[in-house]
Amino acid sequence: MTDTTTQRWSRRRFLGGAVGVAALGSFAAACGSSAGQSASARTQSASAPTPASPASGTSTSPAVTTTTSGVDAELIRRRYKGLKPFAPAPAPPSVRPITLSVSHPKVFSHVPMTDKVVFVTIDDGIEKDPRFIQMVKDFQIPITVSLADVLIRDDYAYFEKLYETGFISIQNHTVTHPLHMPGLSASRQLDEISGQQEKLRREYGTTPYIFRPPGGNYDATTIGAVREAGLKGLMLWKEAMEISDMEYQTPAHTLRPGDIILCHFRGPAQLHGETMVRMMTRLYKHIQAQGFTVADVTKYVLATSRMPYSDCSSPDGPPAFLLSTTLPRAVRSAMARSAPRASANGYASTGGSASAPLCRNSIS
Repeated sequence: MTDTTTQRWSRRRFLGGAVGVAALGSFAAACGSSAGQSASARTQSASAPTPASPASGTSTSPAVTTTTSGVDAELIRRRYKGLKPFAPAPAPPSVRPITLSVSHPKVFSHVPMTDKVVFVTIDDGIEKDPRFIQMVKDFQIPITVSLADVLIRDDYAYFEKLYETGFISIQNHTVTHPLHMPGLSASRQLDEISGQQEKLRREYGTTPYIFRPPGGNYDATTIGAVREAGLKGLMLWKEAMEISDMEYQTPAHTLRPGDIILCHFRGPAQLHGETMVRMMTRLYKHIQAQGFTVADVTKYVLATSRMPYSDCSSPDGPPAFLLSTTLPRAVRSAMARSAPRASANGYASTGGSASAPLCRNSIS
């Protein structure tokens, strides 16, 4: 996002109810970033020290240094050792590199371009570290999050605060995060996707238009369910960030212009004692060391066939009254609930075939 106007998007799942710490650990491993990849290579970065907590007193630095984007370079240097503000991303082209539509949802993991720009995406919602919200405010770079209801329902307010930074877009990642979507019936797949659309609309007043399949697994039936739920594309990835390593899908072990990077909302229980802020600090070091900056992937796609009422996550933008950050959450949610639905009974089943070909995260 390039302005301070709040916008929104979403993702994720596991079996409902209370989830034990041990189960969360194994779940995080199962949802690992190498799904659909063959022999992913890793490149290690130097250990990043834990960022200092925001200072409560006055700074001893002689002056505040800000970049043209308004990011405090001195603050970044002090809190996130070895990092600097990201360079402003170039303006996206007038002709969007990717076109998405409800009638023909496109699967993509890379944006065709030559600028040294990558896109940061974060999935699931297990970890809810308030220090990460501060990190988002400090760096002011756009991030697309895909949320699964089963992992965010214990603290919807956390993601509301994250969203209200103005740098977050929310996309769809299912209600319960089934790691093998192709193993579900057409009606179950549709329930997972359309159900999460309704939950995200209710909680955040937004209508996602991009779906990220759990584990990167999907088939023709999944694409049909995406279409019937009113979404316009399936977003995969080219690289994935773990605790300190970047996993690449190509033998070059380097970022390429337009690559989409996958991360997860994870904390000490899933990161062997490390924090999410520390993991993201290492990710940012990988990106900066290779001379890249970060842009908003939603600005590089053209979402056609606007959905009824308000496609709040569309690049075309939501109605002005939903953009107001002064409206209480309950008011925005009430307006979202009153919006016309696609049909009185929700979305119909795709009737997909069980023999539909299985697809994985290998799209170029």
